[in-house]
Amino acid sequence: MTSDTSPRRAVAIATALACWVLALVLLAIVPSLVPPDGAAPGALTPQWSGRWWATAGTITLQSAALLVVRRAPITAVGIIAALALALGPVAPGVAYTLSHLPVLVAVFLAAPRRPWGTIRLVLTATALAITLGTLANALLSGLGTMPGVLGEALVQGAGVVGITALVSLALASIRTAREAQRLELAALDRERDALAREREALVRATASEERAAMARELHDIAAHHLSGIALVAAAADRQIDRDPRAAHESVRQVRTQTRAVLDDIRRVVGLLRESGPAERSVENLATVSALVGARAEAGMPVRLEQIPPSGAGAVGDGIGPLAQLVAYRMIQEALTNAAEHAPGASCLVTIDDTEAAELVVTVHDDGAMAGGDADDATRAGDADDAGSGGGYGLIGMRERAGLIDAELEHGPTADSGWRVQLRIPRDRTGVQAPSDDRERGRRLEQEQEQEQEQEQEQEQAR
Repeated sequence: MTSDTSPRRAVAIATALACWVLALVLLAIVPSLVPPDGAAPGALTPQWSGRWWATAGTITLQSAALLVVRRAPITAVGIIAALALALGPVAPGVAYTLSHLPVLVAVFLAAPRRPWGTIRLVLTATALAITLGTLANALLSGLGTMPGVLGEALVQGAGVVGITALVSLALASIRTAREAQRLELAALDRERDALAREREALVRATASEERAAMARELHDIAAHHLSGIALVAAAADRQIDRDPRAAHESVRQVRTQTRAVLDDIRRVVGLLRESGPAERSVENLATVSALVGARAEAGMPVRLEQIPPSGAGAVGDGIGPLAQLVAYRMIQEALTNAAEHAPGASCLVTIDDTEAAELVVTVHDDGAMAGGDADDATRAGDADDAGSGGGYGLIGMRERAGLIDAELEHGPTADSGWRVQLRIPRDRTGVQAPSDDRERGRRLEQEQEQEQEQEQEQEQAR
């Protein structure tokens, strides 16, 4: 039993009871409403007569049939119409028309509950029954003669059934339209909620990507500069007693590296601020020589080998700014890993631009002081088990390579060293000449050299 059965049953009982009470009240007062002198013979049904009780019984049965009109509308309407037709010749008189009241209620309730193709046949049969019953009642009561009585019967049958059905169907159509509108509004609300959740998810995903990008940037900056500072500081510690001048130079390099890491951190923080333009990174393939040179000055045995293309182009043609930044960061991180896991090992940075479809960047160290397989396992842990003590260098490389659809390979070599290789696909659409990048790289190198010279002059002046 459904939860709405009881309310529906209560409404059905109330409807049937109201129809029954109203019909019986009218049946009781009809004789007093129509003067006997002005009535035709047989027009009035005397109270408490057999015809009066027949009319009251028919109305009672019709009202009882209203109880099932919602569950079996066709059956209920058929029974009520048949009772009205049977009452016409049995109880002639004006009171007979009260049997049309249950017919009207039944038609109103049944019309919208079945498809029009089915219910129209029932309505036609009901209208015919009302017409025939009215015709028989009028003729037997002496209320008129043919053809006037026939016209009145047809009008009454059409009015009781046709008009009532039209009103019921119109109200049902209005209810259906309102329900459809309500469902449509509910669907729109659900769609708006879904879009809002989707936007929120996109915002969270974008924020997560931005956090990951900033984490990679900060990791590269800190790892690169701090590892260089550690190398120079270790060299200065050994040189203090042996070679004070070299120790002073090492300290100046520490100072330069410290200022560089602070500048880079300020640049990253500027990217996080909404107000004010953020400084853009100039790291690209043209500035790799400055990166390698800074490492070499810090005491790391590293050299750069650039293999230009066979044609007239320069190294890096067809490689976009983002891909060049990824290559720069890969070299930077690979050198940092070599300094951390294989201190003293010789490193070779190769930028091979001979292939037409891609640019190949390789960083290889010979692992001279790497400790063999143990450090290979440590570097593998850097990529595969960062949460258990390793770093995030190789993870950051892999994420950056994914951004530009590049292929990253890393692993130990036969000489107990380590090799990291990045294959960057070349994009020939919208290629920008690297002359501007090379010019910016040269300006950057000149600025760094001028800054170092100024610092040396200040130290000498002191």
